[in-house]
Amino acid sequence: MTRTAPAVPPWLAHALRSQRGPVSRSAVLRGALGGGPLLLAAVAAGRPTLGVVAAIGAMFAGINDRPGSRRASVARIGTPALAGAAGLLTGTVVGDHTPALPLTLLLTVLGLAAGGISALGPVGSAAGTQLLVGAAVGAGMPLPEPAWLRAVAFTAGAAWLLLLRLALPTSRSSLAGDRRFELRFDGERAAVAGVYDAVAARRHRAAGRAHRRTRPGAGRARRTPAAPPPRLRGRTPAARPVRRGPPARRGRDRAGLGGGAGAAPRLRGAPPPRR
Repeated sequence: MTRTAPAVPPWLAHALRSQRGPVSRSAVLRGALGGGPLLLAAVAAGRPTLGVVAAIGAMFAGINDRPGSRRASVARIGTPALAGAAGLLTGTVVGDHTPALPLTLLLTVLGLAAGGISALGPVGSAAGTQLLVGAAVGAGMPLPEPAWLRAVAFTAGAAWLLLLRLALPTSRSSLAGDRRFELRFDGERAAVAGVYDAVAARRHRAAGRAHRRTRPGAGRARRTPAAPPPRLRGRTPAARPVRRGPPARRGRDRAGLGGGAGAAPRLRGAPPPRR
């Protein structure tokens, strides 16, 4: 009896399979020169803990090192770096003087604020993420340096990688909009784009149905009767019909008791006129 080897799940096989696409050598060089030299310099200076914080700042800045122009990279790397330094400063100050439960509540509130910042756009998303991660790292990593010095080291590490981004030559594969150097992923971008297109089409159909239901005058012609035609000016109105009295009064008129059209009105209780 032969036993079949268990098949690898598709999601695991997809994660282990290398992506096909060109490699940006300038980005690889910036990543190699980002955190390593800072850590070596700090160890040589006898301040390895500051080197760790600076290397973390350079690593976070490398996450935001995306293809594009040098001018766009300043905001794309610098803004999240400042947010991360602010989160590191906040987490360090709060973590040193706050018990576990209030610290958890404060980090939750900070996470809500970071989520609001993330809704501003791609740069805001990176800034909100680094704000929350920096606060968590500052609250959970005890170091001998004060909080402000940690924030300065974090900012210095991010500034070092930004300097590498501005100084080193950029290959054409890092330029946005060049179709020849786009990464050819295994259908991830097409799948995500298809999901967004389907959601947008569904919202468009729902908005169209709601507009038809709430359109002014929709279906009113079937419920409201037609208005009478307008009367033309210069024509004499039609004679209004004479309103006749109740049946009892008409009976008295036929009997000759109510008087004719020209008869004088009779007082209540007076005898009827003689014929």
